Amino acid sequence: MAKKKITPATQELLPKELLALQQLLSTYNQAKVALAEATMAEKDALDAVMASKVGFTAMEDSLVKSYGKGVSVNVQTGELSHPEAVKG
Repeated sequence: MAKKKITPATQELLPKELLALQQLLSTYNQAKVALAEATMAEKDALDAVMASKVGFTAMEDSLVKSYGKGVSVNVQTGELSHPEAVKG
């Protein structure tokens, strides 16, 4: 393919070149936006996990104070199971 000689009269891209460039730029920008949204969603999810962990730890501490260490809780029924006494 021969290179086009650029003269003052030919200072524009060909229509198909311009369209291809615009499409590539549009695709690139859409991908950047999608990546930014995914990154933000990941951060939001991580923040939610950490907040839940903090809440769970606080609840666990409260239950230990109320019912003692080592008690198991059935989270569906609320039933407590106390550890059996160690036989000696």
